[in-house]
Amino acid sequence: MKKRSALIPMLAALPALGALAACAGTKPVQSAAGEGGSGAVVGNTGGSVGSGGSVVTGTGGGVSPTGSGGDIGISDAGDPNCGLQQFKPTPKAADILMVLDRSGSMIDIPDGAPSGSTTTKWQLVVPSLEAVVSATQSSILWGMKSFPETYTDSMSDCAGGVTSAIDIKIAAMNGAPMNGAITALTPAGKGTPTADAITQGAAYLATLTDTNPKYLLLATDGEPTCLGTSKDSTNAGPAAVTAIANALKAGFPTFVVGIATTKDTSNAELTAMAKAGGEPIPVTNPLAHNYYLANNGDMLVAAMEAITGQISTCLFPLSPPPPVRNDPTKLGVYVGSNMARIPYDATNGWTYTDLNDSGVEVHGSWCTMIQTAGAGAVQIIFGCPSINPPG
Repeated sequence: MKKRSALIPMLAALPALGALAACAGTKPVQSAAGEGGSGAVVGNTGGSVGSGGSVVTGTGGGVSPTGSGGDIGISDAGDPNCGLQQFKPTPKAADILMVLDRSGSMIDIPDGAPSGSTTTKWQLVVPSLEAVVSATQSSILWGMKSFPETYTDSMSDCAGGVTSAIDIKIAAMNGAPMNGAITALTPAGKGTPTADAITQGAAYLATLTDTNPKYLLLATDGEPTCLGTSKDSTNAGPAAVTAIANALKAGFPTFVVGIATTKDTSNAELTAMAKAGGEPIPVTNPLAHNYYLANNGDMLVAAMEAITGQISTCLFPLSPPPPVRNDPTKLGVYVGSNMARIPYDATNGWTYTDLNDSGVEVHGSWCTMIQTAGAGAVQIIFGCPSINPPG
């Protein structure tokens, strides 16, 4: 997936390229020497007239014999929006709700840490999360829900529970409040009620009205232990997998980050959660983990950058939408200086993000290529009913 200005970056339409802009029946023609420059080229009803020129209409169009500054006609069947229009898109912003585990086990020293290390899991989490939030707040609208929510020294495991409260609501350029809230948290919650936290997080995302794609990012150090406010290590894991699967059905994929997880049970349950969330790391070894593993600060930063990168660089809004709707043959998506055309393919290519053709999402190795080359290397060209994009 799929990265990721505080406002949603919009596509900037470049002027139609001369050789590409004409629809069927039009052709740019230079005026002869001494005729005052080229006049208007018109196909069907499109085009305009340069000073001193005259309009020529009809099948195939024509060229005004005199005049200067004529424009290329780009209409098709009277549609003024049709024509091969070229865009250099910027990636679409995305909403991410961080679901952050603050259970008491986060104060443990990670297994496998260097001898004598006193750095806890929480101490490696906080600066790493803050660095990534600060670096990505222009393209990611961040929010946070921590869990479990309440605790006292006398409270039994899982009694703290999870409510609908959101620590930081999703908003543009909110890195400062996000990081302030992360710093203020303490890893003292009793138990790990992951299922309830995901359920409440997804319910919050469902209340948002912006058009950004929306994701959950679960950062936890191990397997769930709570089912509601009751301790139930046996059923808490399957319940979390179900909650994540339900969030995906509602349109909210989940990325899973394992904080210094080394136990076999944690590996199995977090892998199941990552697969249920629809955004697992693709692996060829069936025994390998599909979640993002972070055993130290550098690994956590790398994992977070990988997640935010694929969200913020492979989604491109179309503004305006293509003049020919629901027809992928009338839209060309290209990457690189050689304009390699990306195929229309949901696995390794591009697809529309919705039935209104309001955006493009790139998948698979093509998305990886874009992440490497940068979103500025992508170009999108609209066709029209009588002409397809090149390539």
